[in-house]
Amino acid sequence: MSETIEPADAVAAFDSASSMLEATARGLRNEPFDRVGRGRLFAATLHAANLLPRTVRQRLYAVAGGAEGVMPDRLGAVDLDAVAGWVTDHYPDKKYPAVMLGSSNGAAVHLATALGAPWLPQTLLVPVRWRGNEPGRPDRALEFGASAAPQLLRRNPDVVLHHMHDANQDQLMIGQMAYFRVKRRRLGLAYERFLRERLAPGAPIIVLADSSTWPVTTVDDRHFFQVGAQGGMGPQDYDRHGIETDTDAPEAEWGFDPALLDDVRRFADAAGHPVHVVRYPGTHALSGPVADIQRAWLTGAGITADRLLVESFLLIDPTRTRQAGLVPMWTMFPVESAIEATHDYLRSGRYRSVHIGLFPHGVRSRGIAEPGLWRDRLSDAGVDVSFMGVDQRRYPADFAALVRYGSALRRVPRPATTSPQPGSLPVGQALAALTS
Repeated sequence: MSETIEPADAVAAFDSASSMLEATARGLRNEPFDRVGRGRLFAATLHAANLLPRTVRQRLYAVAGGAEGVMPDRLGAVDLDAVAGWVTDHYPDKKYPAVMLGSSNGAAVHLATALGAPWLPQTLLVPVRWRGNEPGRPDRALEFGASAAPQLLRRNPDVVLHHMHDANQDQLMIGQMAYFRVKRRRLGLAYERFLRERLAPGAPIIVLADSSTWPVTTVDDRHFFQVGAQGGMGPQDYDRHGIETDTDAPEAEWGFDPALLDDVRRFADAAGHPVHVVRYPGTHALSGPVADIQRAWLTGAGITADRLLVESFLLIDPTRTRQAGLVPMWTMFPVESAIEATHDYLRSGRYRSVHIGLFPHGVRSRGIAEPGLWRDRLSDAGVDVSFMGVDQRRYPADFAALVRYGSALRRVPRPATTSPQPGSLPVGQALAALTS
């Protein structure tokens, strides 16, 4: 067997789960999540690249993403149990009042920070290098995945593979790589060790169970192929190039595989920890309830919480958001469904202003919600609308927005009252709000 790939090199750094893991860990340490977790050189590079023509910016973005990919012939060297140990190493060695586990969700990053609870992801992305791929040919992607995946699955019996191919929002990236999203069906040694050693006696395990599903093609017992993804288009809108679907499965990026819940309950029964399952019907469905929890938490600290921050995909910073006294409303991507979720939430009339960050995925994909649409739609709700670090002329190929967002958040006026500290929200209060 070839030498094991380092865990940090086996999974994508620029992805929902890994970025939200880092954002949660920093939030628990009361540290900001600037530049989506990258260094100052990353910021300088993006600022310089943003001066280039659009097509050049797009090409550089795609190539940089593709460089993270694992070579197909090295997939047998990916040890996802070692990756799970890398996940748990993000958190300080201390006792925690709860742990959150399961689906990726940006709203949950804020909730975990408020509770002082780590989050352990079920799903991670193993990017597989595949140059010369044609985004509009999912049939070729299916063939590639079927040939490349077996060695990964043989090495890692506790996971199921969801090979996701979205030629709409991921158009730039899938020309360079294949998206192999893996979901744990068992806790495994690293997660069990963390729960045994780091959870306070009797502390709850909170399982985030996003019920999102997608029609897929079964490639093998533990291998599904998914054309498209949640965002600007529905499953029926994609050209499948003759690929037939045969079942529905948990959506590759956000959906929860319930097999893991069985293993969580097995462990919890033996270890004496209660299990609370937070089920929600779609990825945006958790955003409003968590925003309400955050608003009550801020209000309890004497802050007038009437300013809403609309976050987008990886543009999350629980520490600076809390310090600014902003209520976070996380959205998956800058798509029309995100506007509708935000508009529906604003019907409460509790907010006087909305600050909006927009993740730049580089192309004018179907269903995209550009800045003008956000302004027009949310202005109808009677609130002041502003954008956080968005160059509206260059969007959606405005890649420097990834670093301008943090700078804009730092400049938001702070409330006169000191913001609440990470871990000060009682677990029971949050669970009561989520399950009521």
